[in-house]
Amino acid sequence: MNSLLVRLIGVIVLTLTAAAEGSPIIREPGAIYLSDFGERPMRLKLLRAAPCFFDSGLTRYAGTLRFPQSVRVEAFLENVCRIRGDARQGGVAAWVPYSELEPLPENLLTDLQEAEERRQVVDDLISQNEVAIGMTEAEVSRSVGKPQKKTKRAEKDFVRQVWEYIRYELVPQTTVGPGFQQTVINIPGGTNSPGGTIITGGNRLTSSTIYVKVPVGKLSIAFLDGVVESLEQSEGTLTGGQVSVVVPPLEVVW
Repeated sequence: MNSLLVRLIGVIVLTLTAAAEGSPIIREPGAIYLSDFGERPMRLKLLRAAPCFFDSGLTRYAGTLRFPQSVRVEAFLENVCRIRGDARQGGVAAWVPYSELEPLPENLLTDLQEAEERRQVVDDLISQNEVAIGMTEAEVSRSVGKPQKKTKRAEKDFVRQVWEYIRYELVPQTTVGPGFQQTVINIPGGTNSPGGTIITGGNRLTSSTIYVKVPVGKLSIAFLDGVVESLEQSEGTLTGGQVSVVVPPLEVVW
């Protein structure tokens, strides 16, 4: 089997593997993935039959995309984007230059960049279990979990939703009272004397410790139109005590 045929078989196998719908995405550093901002797919038309590549540097040839067709766009990075489509070698998930596709929607890349910057800030807050003004209900849930209580406050022109979190700690409580205490003494046996066990006991003061769940802090989060509008917290709350503000979620349209 010559080297060209071996290379071609390897390309086909890798291409079909990458195109499998259930396969996890290997994220390219610096790339912006559309799945982070919505589930609706973006499809763009090819301008011509175009080569595509397994890497964003366009050095590892993956195949040639068939023309005409619309490919599914998954991510953007500098002057290239990750797509899923049909190549002459089979289904493929690969990178192509923007120039091979119809023009992108106006302001799309600028809006995506702003949304990506916000996402990174919010993900950092979530990793520290922090809540910030401007976060969504879903982001708050990811950060500090489900609230113990939800209420609604109806005002003249709108309704606020309030989530309440209570932080508890287990506090030890020790009590002393009368009780029976038993002592067991084991006596080892010798050459001329048998061993044995002596059990003694009597009534005396004994202590016992139990742990009681005590509330030590409260966090109230007010939402307006699904976005955090204000925070009210007391000592010992779930967050670090500092109130942060992030840009409200940006709507990216494609």
